[in-house]
Amino acid sequence: MAALLEQVLAFENVQAAWEEVSKGGKTPGVDNVSIRRFARRWEENLRNLTADVRANRYRPSKLRVVFIPKRSGGWRRLGIPTIRDRVLQRAVMQVLMQRYERKFLSCSYGYRPKRSVFHAVAAILKYKDRGFQWVLDADIDNCFDELDHDFLWSLLEADISDRQVLQLLDMWLDVGMVNRKEKKGISQGMPISPLLCNVYLHELDWRLVKGRWTVVRYADDFIVLTRSEREVYRAYEVVERHLRAMKLRYEKSKTQITSFKQGFRFLGVEFDQEGYRYTWEGKRIKVTSGRGPLWSLWDYFPHGYEE
Repeated sequence: MAALLEQVLAFENVQAAWEEVSKGGKTPGVDNVSIRRFARRWEENLRNLTADVRANRYRPSKLRVVFIPKRSGGWRRLGIPTIRDRVLQRAVMQVLMQRYERKFLSCSYGYRPKRSVFHAVAAILKYKDRGFQWVLDADIDNCFDELDHDFLWSLLEADISDRQVLQLLDMWLDVGMVNRKEKKGISQGMPISPLLCNVYLHELDWRLVKGRWTVVRYADDFIVLTRSEREVYRAYEVVERHLRAMKLRYEKSKTQITSFKQGFRFLGVEFDQEGYRYTWEGKRIKVTSGRGPLWSLWDYFPHGYEE
């Protein structure tokens, strides 16, 4: 059996995955097996799961589709896997994350270990102090729903040589596909989805950083910072071209060219010339640049990024 799959199926890794899944969302999958029920025989369940994968008997269940309200209005579609599928996805994600952390760029902050909104805000303030006053505040139109499977698969095959791990990813991509006619989309709600989104958008990071643009990205939200108004309009065109090549596009109504003087909102944090502000747990927190507790953002998690 391939070495990468063995890392995934190592009992310590699968147990760690189960422990993380047990802390998460309590909604059961289509089999109606709850976390509490799975926990009654968790060790036996994990050993049966790894045995099924090794014997090539494992097949993922369909997703339970639920809709939750967005704070900005409308509904967010979530695809909820069974507990068994969540554990295996998490086990794969833990192993792949170790590899991708060596590849992902420093401009990416979302869904990565030891990185948070705190680090993203610190980077933005650093660039501001260095004279990056103009901002392309970009929004990708329905990013998770629009990720092209063929494009994503080309990236995964280039990075992962273990065919059995690729087979697992292929099954999850299929069960989580949002648009079967156009072969697009990965369902939010699957533990593997944030990593797959980062794999996809790493290509955008790489293209922009290679072009010497200054980027701060958190999952599918990102800004490009420039020193002049002329540069920021050129950034808009460059990003639009790269998105098109990746079969994505701007959400025009939510994408804007702005500046610290005008003020802008990113990850639920409001930035202007004086500093930044945000609301968390019902409290309005305002910090002036160069003063105040930047560390107050350490535990801040923006609404809408739940795994």
